[in-house]
Amino acid sequence: MSFYLPAYKKSDPKNYILALQESRSGFSKKDPREMAQKSGGTFLEGKIQLKVLGHNLCISHPEGLVKFSESTDLEPHFILQIIIINYISRAGGDPLTHQFIPYRDFPGGSAFYAAFYQGAIQPLARAFGEKPEILQAVASKLGGELMKAGSSTQILFWFLPRVPMKYIVWPGDEEISARANVLFDSSAGNYLHTEDLAGAGEYLTGLLAEKSV
Repeated sequence: MSFYLPAYKKSDPKNYILALQESRSGFSKKDPREMAQKSGGTFLEGKIQLKVLGHNLCISHPEGLVKFSESTDLEPHFILQIIIINYISRAGGDPLTHQFIPYRDFPGGSAFYAAFYQGAIQPLARAFGEKPEILQAVASKLGGELMKAGSSTQILFWFLPRVPMKYIVWPGDEEISARANVLFDSSAGNYLHTEDLAGAGEYLTGLLAEKSV
């Protein structure tokens, strides 16, 4: 069985092993039914079922093992696993505002914005500034919804059920370089720490750029 999200028999967490263990430890101590309800998932047979970038994933409780629902032998990249576990554990159930804001507007975001720009925004402009049609094609495989506005291409991704992300690309020309931006619903801080929001943006941009080749 194939998935558009990278799937592994075992995704090696490398230097992130302690972060993954800490995330799983916090997750194990919380009520799975409450976490499922607040995160927009469902709890069934000891697992939280969650839709992530158009794919169905399941997270076992209390172990915190993240697998593809259609093939429990495969798991997503360890970075995505950490983000998902942290999301479920942190989810407060707050409603979306449908107001999208830049990363730097979240607590601590301004201090890390330069790194976020280099890891999530600049590669987006570089990969798709001259070929927005490829962005649309790749995005559709990840549940992305086209929201074209004016000269820009805008894609709405449901990274997680309560963390929508808006990707925007403005094409360049002979005089102006292509530009891009990554925006989050202003409620996203109630579901992910600012560091995890950066990880989500960098993960998704990297995946899109990789699939564009």
